[in-house]
Amino acid sequence: MSNLEVSARRAAIEAKAACFGYDIISGMIAMYLAPQITYYFSDRGAPTWLDFFVAIAFGVAAAFAFWLRGVHRQVWRHTSLRDVVRLFQAVALTHLMSLPILILAKTLQDYPLTSIYLQFPIWLAFLMIVRFWARGRNTGDLSAIFRREPPYAPRALVVGPAGHVAEALRASRKASSGPPIRTIGIVETSGQHFGRDIEGVQVMGGIGQLATLFDHYTARFGELPWIAIAAPPEDRRTMEAALAVASARKATLLRIGPKALLEPIRPADLLARPERRLDMEPVAELVSGARVFITGGGGTIGGELARQCAALGPAELTVFDSSEFNVFEIDQELSRAYPNVVRRMVIGDVRDEIRLEQAMREAAPDVVIHAAALKHVPLMELNPNEAILTNVLGARRCATIAATLGVKSFTFISTDKAVNPTNVMGATKRAAELFIQAYAPTAPGTRFSLVRFGNVLGSKGSVAPLFEKQIAEGGPVTVTHPDMTRYFMSVEEASALVLQAAALSAKSESEDAILYVLDMGEPVRVIELAEKMIRMKGLTPGQDILIRVTGPRPGEKLTETVFYDREQVKNTRIDGVLEVAWSKSPPIAEVQARLDAIVSYAARRDPHASLSMMKALAPEIFDGEAWGEPSLNVH
Repeated sequence: MSNLEVSARRAAIEAKAACFGYDIISGMIAMYLAPQITYYFSDRGAPTWLDFFVAIAFGVAAAFAFWLRGVHRQVWRHTSLRDVVRLFQAVALTHLMSLPILILAKTLQDYPLTSIYLQFPIWLAFLMIVRFWARGRNTGDLSAIFRREPPYAPRALVVGPAGHVAEALRASRKASSGPPIRTIGIVETSGQHFGRDIEGVQVMGGIGQLATLFDHYTARFGELPWIAIAAPPEDRRTMEAALAVASARKATLLRIGPKALLEPIRPADLLARPERRLDMEPVAELVSGARVFITGGGGTIGGELARQCAALGPAELTVFDSSEFNVFEIDQELSRAYPNVVRRMVIGDVRDEIRLEQAMREAAPDVVIHAAALKHVPLMELNPNEAILTNVLGARRCATIAATLGVKSFTFISTDKAVNPTNVMGATKRAAELFIQAYAPTAPGTRFSLVRFGNVLGSKGSVAPLFEKQIAEGGPVTVTHPDMTRYFMSVEEASALVLQAAALSAKSESEDAILYVLDMGEPVRVIELAEKMIRMKGLTPGQDILIRVTGPRPGEKLTETVFYDREQVKNTRIDGVLEVAWSKSPPIAEVQARLDAIVSYAARRDPHASLSMMKALAPEIFDGEAWGEPSLNVH
């Protein structure tokens, strides 16, 4: 046992002893005060040695009853209705046990038995005041109504620090359908409450004892209990330990989300870093009451942007997307979640200048977010001209139309693959970055910003949904290279960063396009993500699900970066959001001329010429390849 565990256990024992001592001594004091009050009002005389004897004997009975009912294990600041019931039971048992002593005292010296009617409320007041004061100080909630756990709910060990566990248990008992699980024990990760009770449930040990406790309850109940994580998002150690136990024993692992709903473990929960929780106040100032236009608004990022914007109360929200199904889905979701938000659903392609201008003119937006793109790397290697027409031409048209209409804020979504690109998708995003960088100073009425981030977990066509599908099918899970690393972020993080960029640039006095990135921590090995996702399903990598290395696909790099060496990075006033200082951009006339040639060749579906011109746009595109021979799998 570590020194930390020894210290934690000692602190828990001391806390239990202090609480136990208070309960017993307060009972003895109440037992002594009660007859004195009777004496005072009945003029029966002064206290005698018998009063002290009765109080001491009552304390002995109380100690036995309270220990028997486990009251000493309660954590006062997490007092629950179950704890109160147990307290009343212990008090009643104490009085029952001490009744013979009181009868004997009356026989010996006419002890006033009626004093017990005074002692009972006095003692209960002593007991309850400190508990409800502690709970009120900790949670501010003194009157929650708790429901009994339904007998049909699965048994579960709840894992997390005391505060989060107590909050989860309270919320689950408030739920209209009752708690979704029967909590059989708590694994308390802070190491401060061993052997005590939280919300009436005993703390069985720390995170180091999770495997032992799981095996104990499996043998006791004859079935595998669930493991429910109630830890905060930044507690990655708890998640890793729970994953290891669940995987080795093929147990169900879930997290307790908002409103005590049980949720599956998400790929974002497996990152080595916690999700960024960005300050949305600047975004609310930008979006609230504004007219917002989102291209690609039916996709993964665009849809989340639409949800986050709708939650901030825009005057009108326009979703522009080429997929009828995507537009239909996001419209249905927004109508249910935000029925009061005025919505405009537009089907159109960013390549179509007439349709795009018509839609944008009718929407008259204050804020435009350009999320429309073709992003699947291997497919873009096979369809380079389509990537150019959507990612380059579409971005140029969207930016120029927005500036012509006097849009206040325009944000373009880029990717880490735009840094020293070796594939078509990254090259097209880099070309669009260069255009917006050069174009922004010519449109001073619009504030331009760019956002560059890594892989988005859960986005359509990304690695996480692919792994989930392969695991569901029984494997194998395919990884292109054991040493391949990527920066990962959640959909919510990516969308919040886009909105932060729009808000920051809207307040900037600079006429240049400003590039923002999110501090995504260290890159993650893709094979480690695959192993964690397998464990997330209660399976063992290499045994239940095989992992097969297939080799890098066309255009893939082993590692990605979000900065060029020449780019200077500085912090912004938003924690976790970084600003990248651009080097001097080429003149807009030069960029326009080269893009015209690239788009012209792409429109004629001449991949060799269009990609050669793409390489000529900037030296970093297809860096190291011979002129006119980009390293692409073009068919």
